[in-house]
This record gives sequence, structure tokens and C-alpha cells, in this order.
Amino acid sequence: MKIEVERIDSEPLHVQENIPASIWDLDSFDVKFVDDIHLSCNFSRFDKEIIVETTVTTYRNICCSRCLEEKKQTATQQFILHYDTCHVGKSLEVDKDIREEILLNFPMKVLCSADCKGLCPGCKANLNFEKCTCGTTK
Repeated sequence: MKIEVERIDSEPLHVQENIPASIWDLDSFDVKFVDDIHLSCNFSRFDKEIIVETTVTTYRNICCSRCLEEKKQTATQQFILHYDTCHVGKSLEVDKDIREEILLNFPMKVLCSADCKGLCPGCKANLNFEKCTCGTTK
């Protein structure tokens, strides 16, 4: 998303864009981004600072770290980016910074749900759907 700085003033400039997930190379061994990444940004200028209020919606297929089930998830992140107008130039390109925010806010362990019970270490039963058959977990 590239915006000409002269278009940005104190009234928010709202811009939306869909970017193919494959372009940003965000995939890892347990997460595959699918569909488009939806960006919704409000650009505002206050004195010598540009504020970009950002909402990012991603769609991803994950492999749960606890139960190893595959699941499709929708994730929405909100954050604010700050730019000094002295360092911007005639246009402001925010894609690199948005991509970095997505990666920085990525969970260490991806879960299918916050209350995932995982697998029994003995019989490998998925404790979300079945009971342990070996007596290791109760």
C-alpha cells in the first residue's frame, strides 16, 4: 500500500487493499496463509507525524501444536504505525511494516483453540474428542 504524503492531512484518509498471501511469504511449518490479506488503514497527519491506524485480517490453515489437528482460522490484528514526515519522502509505503507487525504478533505455539486438551502422551488419543485408553491421562 503506497500513499502520496500530500493526500494525508488531519482528517483520516481511509484506504483498503487485498494482497495475495503468497506475495508476503509468511508461511511456516505449522501455518499456511491462504486467500488474501485484507488491509484497512486510516492515514492521518499531526504536525510532523503520520499516524496509520491499521486493521489486518488474515486467513490461515494451522496445525495445532497440542493436538496436531488442522484447522482454518481467521485472525484480525489492530495496531498503529508512526512515521516522521522528515523521513518519508513524497510517498509512504507501509507494506513492509505491516508484514513485520504480523510476524512479530505471531504466537509461539499455534493452537486450534485456547482450551485445546492435546494428545495423550501414552495412547496418542486426541483428548478433545475421545478419552484416553491407556490410563495415562484422566
